Amino acid sequence: MSTEPRVAPRVAVIGLGWLGEPLAKALQALGWRVAGTTTTEAKAERLRSEGINALVWDINEPLPSAWPVGLAADTLVLCVPPGKVDDYAETLERVAALAAKAGVSRLLFTSATSVYGGLGSKTEADAGPDSARGERMLSAEQAVRHSGIPLVLCLRLSGLVGGNREPGRFLAGRSFEGGNEPVNLVAQEDLLRFIPAIMARHDWPEVLNASAPHHPSRREFYTRAAQLRDLPPPQFDGGGEGKRIDGSALSRWLNLDYRVTDWFAWLAARKAQD
Repeated sequence: MSTEPRVAPRVAVIGLGWLGEPLAKALQALGWRVAGTTTTEAKAERLRSEGINALVWDINEPLPSAWPVGLAADTLVLCVPPGKVDDYAETLERVAALAAKAGVSRLLFTSATSVYGGLGSKTEADAGPDSARGERMLSAEQAVRHSGIPLVLCLRLSGLVGGNREPGRFLAGRSFEGGNEPVNLVAQEDLLRFIPAIMARHDWPEVLNASAPHHPSRREFYTRAAQLRDLPPPQFDGGGEGKRIDGSALSRWLNLDYRVTDWFAWLAARKAQD
C-alpha cells in the first residue's frame, strides 16, 4: 500500500463573482486547492483570508506573457459573463491559450443558452443563435475549444437565479412582450451541486445544458415573484411561444436530479427564509 500523501486537485476560477465565489468555496470544502481572480484588492484580501488564493486580474487589461504562477492548476473554470469582457471570444481564447501552455488540461466554460434560437424544445445539438448575444456566446465556445486545452466542456446555463439574484426585482413594474413564453432558469444551489460533480469526472462531453425542468410562463413566474416581494407586477402582452431548454442530459449523465422542480415552491421557500 502506498504511503505517499494524496495530492489535492488544483482548480483556477477566472471570475470569483456570483457563481465563481460560491463554487470556489464548495470545491475548497471538497478538498480542492482553489485559486481564482477578482478585480479588486479588497475582495482578493477577503478571499485569501478564507483560504482561496485570489489574485487581482482584470482580463480586459493587456494579458501577461505567461500564465500567473498563483493560478497554477489542472482544471480551469472560465466564469466571466460577456458583459464584463471586451472582445469576449478573443479574450477568452487568449486566456485559455496561456493556461494551456502552463499545463492546464481541462476547461469548464460557463456558456449560456442564448446560443439557441427559434421556438420549441432545445437540446445540446440545437445551437443556432438568433441574437447578437447568442452569436457572441457561440463564438466564445468555439474560441476556447481552439485554445489548446485538451478537454473542454461548455456548460450552457439558463437564466441565473438564487443568491442575491432575486427574480421578483428583475421585471417589476415594467411592460414586456411574450407573456406566454416559458421561462428557462437554473438556481445557484443546483449549479453548486452539479459543477463539483462534473469536476469529479473525467469523461466530459463537449456540451451540456443546465436548465431546471419546470417552465411556467413568464407572466406566471414573474408576476408571482414580484407579488411575494410586495413589488408591482410586470405587465405582459399575451404573445409568444418561445423556446424551452432541455436540461435533462446533465441530470442523466451525473445521475443527479435537479432540486428545483417547481419554481413557485422555490419562490415561496425563499420568501419564508427572509
